[in-house]
Amino acid sequence: MKKIFTLLTTAAMLCNMFAVTSFAEESDKPTSNTAITAAKTAQWRATESDSATYDLRIHGWSGWETAAYMGFELPENFNAENVGKAELVFDTTSVANSGTAYLYEADYSAFENSMQYTVAPTYTEKEIMSFTSPSNTGEFKIDVTDYIKSIKDKENVAFRIDVKSQNNNTNWNIGSCTNSGNAPKIVIGDDDNAIKNASFSDGDANWTITNSENMTVSDGKLNASGTDYEAQISQTVGNMENGTYTLNAYLTNDTTDGICYLYAKTNGHTMASTSIPISDNESKVTVPGIIVEDGKCDIGLYIKGSQNLTLDKLSFAKSEESRIPFLKGGEISKLTYVEDRGGKFYDENGQEGDALQIMAENGFNFARIRVLNNPGKGHGNEYYLPEGYQDPDDCLAMARRAKDKGMQIEFTFAYSDTWSDGENQLIPYDWRPYIEENNLTGDELATYLEGKIYEFTKDMMLKLIEQGTCPEYVSIGNEMQYGLLYNNHKNNNGFYNKSDYLTRFVNAGARAVRETSPESKIVLHSDHGGELLSRRKTFINALANIDFDVIGVSYYPYYTKSISIDDVVNEFNTLINRYDKDVIIMETGYNWNETKPDGWDGQLQDSGYYQNIYGETQSGQRAFLTELYAKLKQVLGGRCIGDLYWDPVMVYDGGTGKIGWAIDEATDTTQGNVVPNSTIFDFDGKAVDGQKAMKYNTNASDKINITGTVSNDKGIVKNTEITFTVNGEKYNVSTDRFGKYIVSVPYPKENKFNISAKGCTEKYTPDAPYYGVFVENINFETYADGTEADSKNYISKVDGTIENSMLKYDVEYRTDIANAKFMLPYMMTEVMWLR
Repeated sequence: MKKIFTLLTTAAMLCNMFAVTSFAEESDKPTSNTAITAAKTAQWRATESDSATYDLRIHGWSGWETAAYMGFELPENFNAENVGKAELVFDTTSVANSGTAYLYEADYSAFENSMQYTVAPTYTEKEIMSFTSPSNTGEFKIDVTDYIKSIKDKENVAFRIDVKSQNNNTNWNIGSCTNSGNAPKIVIGDDDNAIKNASFSDGDANWTITNSENMTVSDGKLNASGTDYEAQISQTVGNMENGTYTLNAYLTNDTTDGICYLYAKTNGHTMASTSIPISDNESKVTVPGIIVEDGKCDIGLYIKGSQNLTLDKLSFAKSEESRIPFLKGGEISKLTYVEDRGGKFYDENGQEGDALQIMAENGFNFARIRVLNNPGKGHGNEYYLPEGYQDPDDCLAMARRAKDKGMQIEFTFAYSDTWSDGENQLIPYDWRPYIEENNLTGDELATYLEGKIYEFTKDMMLKLIEQGTCPEYVSIGNEMQYGLLYNNHKNNNGFYNKSDYLTRFVNAGARAVRETSPESKIVLHSDHGGELLSRRKTFINALANIDFDVIGVSYYPYYTKSISIDDVVNEFNTLINRYDKDVIIMETGYNWNETKPDGWDGQLQDSGYYQNIYGETQSGQRAFLTELYAKLKQVLGGRCIGDLYWDPVMVYDGGTGKIGWAIDEATDTTQGNVVPNSTIFDFDGKAVDGQKAMKYNTNASDKINITGTVSNDKGIVKNTEITFTVNGEKYNVSTDRFGKYIVSVPYPKENKFNISAKGCTEKYTPDAPYYGVFVENINFETYADGTEADSKNYISKVDGTIENSMLKYDVEYRTDIANAKFMLPYMMTEVMWLR
């Protein structure tokens, strides 16, 4: 509601106030749960009302838009710095259509008590926050601690609440001063857990700063600036009640290059951190899921780079212990295909390795695997996907690889042999003969397909469980906003855009998941995140009758154009209030280069809303992901599971034309790779800066990862299961084809490890790292268990000829690796294999 404001005046009505305890007591601290009742309330309304008494209404319907004003007189000697917690409390009634609302700072003197204005009072707007309006009647609270603590030299405060624009998502009443007893209140609570000098009003008192040249306190906030510097500010907060917390702070920041994160660290857990997004204005950043078990927590900000940054208004908030750890990952379904066609992956230092290992070491902890029924020639439409890839066997192997790297799994059933999305949901080839022979249509066809969905889903789930890779999350369909198994939207079988058939098919798959793995969470996946409620009615209508746990969306700035991350978060909050379900971004993508290597646009032709904000560079991709992760962590109740990046491993093949999105049915030629400029590896296969957005967003966990390489005098020990002993417990771990491993173990209570491996002489006793989630470089170079190692990576050149039925060869060994030359019999075997 953007209007020209004019102040209307009238006689004011007196309003009773609750008694307020004086703040001028010892240390000027408020008594716990002191209530400051509104001294006056008023309302702007688009149409006049005859009612002399009223409840403040928050309403967005066209012609009925309203905004509520409330003013509070602060007690004498009020000291905002000593406020532990402050909540704006309403007694809500007549709640309908919960949605996003906005809280503004108002001018206390600009409105009179009990007035209803048709032209809103005049003041300078300052938005404090957005929040999700109540979904039920009764007491409703908004945490305004940060705002109240920032007040300086004020005798009163005032707020305005509205929905900002015409919409039908919000309609609720919150009482008023004319209805004594349910007027809005600010409830102030004392908090012994408060961070000391949280708003830097006492300079740097209570804080430790490691670099006073680049990090100083002035004007009531921390300021950091400079070029290529390293600095840290920290504080140990004590006397905390044990439980789970969120750390909140307000920051500005001019770059996401380098390293910059807000963190919290407690004994017995890995560090929780959030990388700081770019923001010209103070922006809220949260570090969720902090687990306090011994009454204390270290907090701080770490910088290594060239940041110009400010930090202010830090606070703790108690959160639900069931809050979901935030996961970062992506789709890895085509990794085997990419590897078999020559795709190679390198870490940021140029060292070749397994893609999953490289990504895991950079914080990638969530793998999406999308299973097809039976891909191959003749099983698609104009294009097909190659046989042997993304089929059940390949996906089972991929699930084992992901679990070996410590990742959670999101397993997607496509119920197709080829690509499935909003345009195509092609019935699997093996299911078609029975349909054609029996001429099935309508409900008969739907019943048959329900059975096939149930059977395929149950069989696949049992195989995943049997091999120890039960997925934490399971999607029934991929971008199934218009339905499942309708073939093509232009030539469909009657199931397209029909919510009743969508409901039947999804519930068939869901039943199989519930029967085999009740702990797995069922995900429903639509496109157009941020516009789901307005554009995907078939999907929304089906939700009421489907058994599911999580609402998932695809969010590509290119496809949604005007939709920002804030829009996605606001819609997530509305969905959580409406359906009481968790949420997740199932697909997202952002270009790190404007074009593919051939100079043509890729699948994402631009970056939509963020095109002119971050640009299409590696820094731009990292900045986008940093903002995305930071804001998803602020979704209502911590109920966003995380983000899955689209096709992060679909790398450029160097111009060979072997890696592509599909194969032409008529010519059997591979179609081009359309995403090499939006993966998280560059055109040479090297990890891009975007992976650092994942690396510096970490969760507090009672588990920590150990990683390293296993080798012996013959070379690396690849694809071998090895028994590790860590602090007395045994773990069976598989190395990858580069000899690397990851093992997840309990975080040691005494912050010390004892690590050994069967068949190796090395013993390690490292301290648990303060920062990060990995114990790195635990390398075993003496492995001896009768398993031959891989020497191919140590040979630079082989020339061989056959003379008189004898193999004669010349071998050149790599000179940059120690012990590259091996025994002749072993090398002969390897050379024959190479030929």
